[in-house]
Amino acid sequence: LDQRARLSTSYVWARFMTRTVMNVRLKLAPGSRELCRERKVVYLCNHRAWSDFFVDVYSTEGRAFTMSRMLVAYAFPLFMAPAMFVGAVFGFNRDGVRDKEQLNRDLDAHFETFHDSYGGVVIYPEGTRNIRDYSLPLKRGMLRYAHTRRMSVQVICTAGKERVFSSHLVSAERDCVLPIYFSDAIHAEEYPDFEDFYNEVRARWDDAWEGANVVRERDLESLPDYAPKELLVKASTRADIVAATGAILTVASLAFTYMAF
Repeated sequence: LDQRARLSTSYVWARFMTRTVMNVRLKLAPGSRELCRERKVVYLCNHRAWSDFFVDVYSTEGRAFTMSRMLVAYAFPLFMAPAMFVGAVFGFNRDGVRDKEQLNRDLDAHFETFHDSYGGVVIYPEGTRNIRDYSLPLKRGMLRYAHTRRMSVQVICTAGKERVFSSHLVSAERDCVLPIYFSDAIHAEEYPDFEDFYNEVRARWDDAWEGANVVRERDLESLPDYAPKELLVKASTRADIVAATGAILTVASLAFTYMAF
């Protein structure tokens, strides 16, 4: 198999969904920083709708896998099975996590297994989808993980993602222009005390939430575009299998549709 560098599978999929299918454009909100591209980063994103799963992967350049409840895998097995196979999704049972240290060890193993493809993880620290005009309290579990592993944390808030594709609102819209705000990176090793670390993360979260949500629609076009950089990763057997299977299924589906009509 070709082991040379190639575009991240996650990034290619997310770019296709974000730009080609839904034609979403992202605009940097005033005060926004740049994406943190260090290894081992926890990206804290606001959870608004199903469209988060491709918009947030796109905005993080495919650098991170996503933590997702196993319930999503049961609901969308054809999507989740290959995503979990290539490491793009880490599935967990939110209601059944009794041994948090075991979950942390599983995350460590996931990072180690897929270190050639993913240097970070996207999580939704509010713990649930939130389309209110205010933030919910941040869950501490993954922040404790980031603190004990001395990882970097970056807050990324994107306003209006529920307009793109939302099961809750039963709606979808193409050509959305959305403001996005990247906070400064927070380095856990600079905060020996967890409470100090948590308070700093919370302050950056509040700033990012406000920064993205105060942008007025009429001002969006005057803001600079956010254009993710293409991420090259080492080719993998897992990605080759998924790509080949996807191509075969696509061709088969098109052939079936042609014959049906």
